[in-house]
Amino acid sequence: MQDSVLLKIGLPLAIAIIMCGIGLTLRGEDFRQILRRPRPVAVGLVGHYLLLPLLGFATAWWVARAGGPGAVEFAVGFVLVAACPSGSSSNALTYLARGNVALAVTLTVISALATFLSVPLLVDLALHWFGGETRGIRLPFAQTVLHLAALVLAPVLSGMALRRFAPAFALRVEPWVSRFALGLLLLLIVAICITQREVLTRSLGELGPAALAMGAAAIGGGFLLGRIARLGPRDSITVGMEVGVQNSTLAIVIALTLLQSPAIAVPAAVYGLLMYLPAFAAAWLGRRAVARAEGG
Repeated sequence: MQDSVLLKIGLPLAIAIIMCGIGLTLRGEDFRQILRRPRPVAVGLVGHYLLLPLLGFATAWWVARAGGPGAVEFAVGFVLVAACPSGSSSNALTYLARGNVALAVTLTVISALATFLSVPLLVDLALHWFGGETRGIRLPFAQTVLHLAALVLAPVLSGMALRRFAPAFALRVEPWVSRFALGLLLLLIVAICITQREVLTRSLGELGPAALAMGAAAIGGGFLLGRIARLGPRDSITVGMEVGVQNSTLAIVIALTLLQSPAIAVPAAVYGLLMYLPAFAAAWLGRRAVARAEGG
């Protein structure tokens, strides 16, 4: 995956606008609800920061063991996908599956804030585990924190501040901000797929089975984790979506800007395309499960 203006400027801009749109929907009360009903959030965080990293490293081991050109970078790329927060599309998919959208948004925001720790720690571990000391790839911790603060934290806080001090204006513009950001992101993804079609076509055959297996295991495992924790169908569906639907665009940006490795960005691109197959299947099954549980 070659460097381009679309990847270095367009994707970060789209992510920042999406994060600002999420902030426009949030209030301090939304976070106070976590203290009143913490169990679904706790289960979601266990899924995201225990189950998903385990799946990421297992997938990375599978890819590295297969060998071949770029195997080490591809392995690190799958761990990077697992380290990134759930994407904003997980909220839309949760809505389609008749899950708990408020819980989805809460987990998305917490995951975004925790990116400061999850990305440097997990990726650095993957670099040492799979790459050793000779790969020439390093993740600068301080630069990563500053980069993610500008990309994720600042836009979310800006949106929340606008909601707090100008609520009428925030409610008016929020749907347009979200639509513009989603449209921009979709256009960028289409443009990237066109410009990088040779790399993606070659990589789909090589990395597609691993990405599809990881996505399906993450969504299904998250749902099972919720059921084991005795959460209701809506909350369990939400946990599954939040664990499996990752922010692959953020992973691509980190790989290209901080790690300076186009090869590490490839698994994120492949995962970002294929994760929607098990996600839409889960949304269809989730709607049926909720209908049976609630009698309609």
